[in-house]
Amino acid sequence: MLVGAGEGVVEVGARAARYYPRPDVAYVPFDDAPPFAWGLIRRTADTTARVRAFVAAAGG
Repeated sequence: MLVGAGEGVVEVGARAARYYPRPDVAYVPFDDAPPFAWGLIRRTADTTARVRAFVAAAGG
């Protein structure tokens, strides 16, 4: 919301523009940064059995 309001900047992977198009956000590509490393993150509090099963299946 801050980015869309012109109050913030955030780095995202190149796929973000494809999967999360927003008329109030400009995606500006740059090539002088290292590649992103993606990972699974989650809250440890309030974890359900379904979340634990997903994490296990994802290799976490």
